[in-house]
Formats: sequence, structure tokens, C-alpha cells
Amino acid sequence: MKRLWRFGFKVNWHIGGEKNMKTYIITGASKGLGKAIAELCLQEGNHCIFVARSANEQLIDKARSQGLKVSSILADLGDSGQLPEIVDSIFSKIGDTDELLLINNAGVVEPIKPVGQLEQNKLEDSIKVNFLAPIMLSNAFIDRTRGFPGKKTIVNVSSGAALRPYQGWAAYCSTKAGLEMFTRVTAAEQDQEQYPVTIISFSPGIMDTNMQADIRQADEKDFAHAEIFHAYKEQGRLRSPELVAEKLMALLQDGPLENGRFYDIKNLL
Repeated sequence: MKRLWRFGFKVNWHIGGEKNMKTYIITGASKGLGKAIAELCLQEGNHCIFVARSANEQLIDKARSQGLKVSSILADLGDSGQLPEIVDSIFSKIGDTDELLLINNAGVVEPIKPVGQLEQNKLEDSIKVNFLAPIMLSNAFIDRTRGFPGKKTIVNVSSGAALRPYQGWAAYCSTKAGLEMFTRVTAAEQDQEQYPVTIISFSPGIMDTNMQADIRQADEKDFAHAEIFHAYKEQGRLRSPELVAEKLMALLQDGPLENGRFYDIKNLL
């Protein structure tokens, strides 16, 4: 066992042994894609650390009743002042492990408004949740695991909006595009490290989640593609979070991953 002391607390890394013990850190884990990923992680018997504004008590109770290790951190990633405390809380809960994965899943689509009508408070929340929080969590993950020789992976849940513009989605497209470039730069840097972190973008496509419901509620004068998204729901074209989670987990397990790559669900089906 290798012991790493940092920032006033001890983190234990365990390398080797019969079972490959993984630790997953999942943001936005209480619902949607985050919840679906969490359920699969727990099925494998891994340690899961959930970071979300609300706890999914049913999932947590089920995991603990089966003797599985689960930690839950209640946090609002839109409150940037909480981030240092969130980071400390996450790393205080990591025990013996062979592999570490950070899945930056939490995200917001609002504000859905054309430029010139963006509300500052909603714009700031978009920047903090979609861009600042995953950057700061990734930064801390890389810093605090620098001496860990085991496998380390960061998944930034992205979107096709990171690569192309949608009218009314200036905030969402811009924050996702910024996170995409952050992923690429970080990958290039990590290729030079002794114990590198693999970092990728993963686009889940259109899913039947609360975010899609928010999109359908947008005023058509604010979002030029509103009718298209209504059609996705009416025609049954929205993928289930469970299917998307299965494809992501298969991607992570099958490997090897190309560092810095943008993985699109459409190419994994």
C-alpha cells in the first residue's frame, strides 16, 4: 500500500490484489445520467462517491443494504465558494483503491435566451456548473493524485453543442466548448507526466431527462430549435439514461482510451 499525505489528511492508495477496486466520483449523481452511471458502478461492487444538490436516498439505502461502499456529498456546484470544501470532502472519503475515476456529469442548459436577453444570475450559474466546477474538480483530482501510479480517468460529459452553435444556447454551447478545449489541453499536458491522467469528453446525445424537459419548456422565440426537440420526445427518439450509461461504462472498461478525444454516443451504438 502506498500512503500519500496531502493538505492535512491521509489518502490510502492500494495497488494490486485479487480484485481491481475502483473508486468513482460522480457529480450530478442523484438523477438522470448520473444516477444511471452510479447504479452500474455499484453493481460492480465499487466505491462510489456521489456529489449532488440532493441525495438519492433510495439508491444509497439499497447500496448499503447490500454491503456496498457509497459516500454522498450534498453540494451545489453553482456555488463556487463551496468548491474547496467539496474537494476536501471528496478526497477525505477515498480509501484503498486501484483505480480512480472522476465523472463530471452535472450540468445545466439554462439560460435559453438569445444574446442580449441573458439574465446575469442564470448566466453565472451556467458558467459555474458547466465550466468552472468541472475544471476545478479536474484540477484538484490531477494535483492530489499526482503520485498515484494506478489508472486515473476523468470523463467530462459534453454535448454536440460543444462543437456547433444552436440559437438560444449561447451559454450552454460556450461553456461546453470551453470545457472541450480544457479537456484537450489537459490531455496534452498529461501525456508528459510520469503517472498521467486520461481525460476524455463524452457526448451522450439526446436523453430522456429533466434537461430535455427544460428544453421543451423553452419559448420558441428564444430557442429556434424548440420544435425539433418536441419532436424527439413525441417520436420516441430520446435515449434512456440507462442505455447511455451502459455505453459509457463499456467504453471505460474496454479501453484503451485516446487521451483528449471527444467520444460521441452515436459512434458507440
